[in-house]
Amino acid sequence: MGNDNPGNFFDAENFDDSESGSESLKPVKLYGKQLFKKAIDILNLSQTICDVLPERKHAEVTRSLMMGNTITVTTKIKGAMAADDVYSLVMENAVIIKVNICQLKDQLWACEAIHNVEERYLDVLKKEIKLLKKYLYNG
Repeated sequence: MGNDNPGNFFDAENFDDSESGSESLKPVKLYGKQLFKKAIDILNLSQTICDVLPERKHAEVTRSLMMGNTITVTTKIKGAMAADDVYSLVMENAVIIKVNICQLKDQLWACEAIHNVEERYLDVLKKEIKLLKKYLYNG
């Protein structure tokens, strides 16, 4: 009886997830830098749009919300990159990113409808948001 496993049970030690190739296949590893660069572009464009908003109370609220959304997106992408081994944190960050992008798009509507920012400026930011979403969902 030289068989140490007569029932042919699975041995957890035989399932090693730390293969050299598996780390490089994680989406956060593959697309994290592109997402972060795109988030910085969106942050810079949002700052530029905030600079052209009029000096009124409602515009200040829009400015604050836009910057809050874009800063949150940027930090959550960086956080997902740092905690890529904890799936629940990466997914939590992904949901927060999605919510903040939706809120940013709402603020762009406010910029156009309430604050009379020219549509051509907002279209540039909308294009960058579409590219960010492309990286998020398609890589």
